[in-house]
This record gives sequence, C-alpha cells and structure tokens, in this order.
Amino acid sequence: MMDDKDELMNTTRHLQARMSQRAISTFELDITLAFGEVRGDKIVLNKKRIKELITEFEYINTNQLERAK
Repeated sequence: MMDDKDELMNTTRHLQARMSQRAISTFELDITLAFGEVRGDKIVLNKKRIKELITEFEYINTNQLERAK
C-alpha cells in the first residue's frame, strides 16, 4: 500500500527528510512538478508563474461557469 508521499512519484528517504525539514507538502511538490519550469537540474515555480497560473485557472473557471448557464 502506498502512502500519500508516494502517490504520484516514488520518493526517497532523503527527499522525504528534506521536505520535512523545509515544511514542503506533497501537494506543493506535485504542483511544482506539474507546472514548474525546468532550469538545468531544477524545477522552479516562482511568483510570476504562480500569478500566471492563477489567471489561467480563473479564466477556465469563468468559462466553465458561463457554459453551465
């Protein structure tokens, strides 16, 4: 049986320890992996990208509400 941390990605004990030390949730990691930008050996999700995503999601949500009418 998989726990929450292993649901979308196999995590190592090292990763789990770092996430715990830095108070990074599995949800935050999943969002970063899904929407972050690859920069070398890192995946970055900065404030600018987060604002862009919020705008995109608001647009999608607005369109869904209009279609439901």
